[in-house]
Amino acid sequence: MRPTPPDHIGSTREDEELARRFIAAFIHPEPVLLKALCSEGMSVEAVNARAARMGLTTELIKNSRLTGVLPAMRTCIGCDARFLSAGPHNRMCKRCLSR
Repeated sequence: MRPTPPDHIGSTREDEELARRFIAAFIHPEPVLLKALCSEGMSVEAVNARAARMGLTTELIKNSRLTGVLPAMRTCIGCDARFLSAGPHNRMCKRCLSR
């Protein structure tokens, strides 16, 4: 049996769709996307906290804007945990890469 990932972000279809919306809101500099998340009852602090838990760092956002490669929630091939992948080349979470 594989260990349960500590953070279940992106583990259901609804979470997957919400994760895609978060990524789009932070990568594309359109305030409309971020306002849409806030209009659904989330505070700005809650949106920023979830983005941080997902791994949407300033560096990742900057690199995504420069390269045009969108990050996505993926399943680690080492431990099956869900993590924010920087692109199709990134298939292992940080924990498995450090082993």
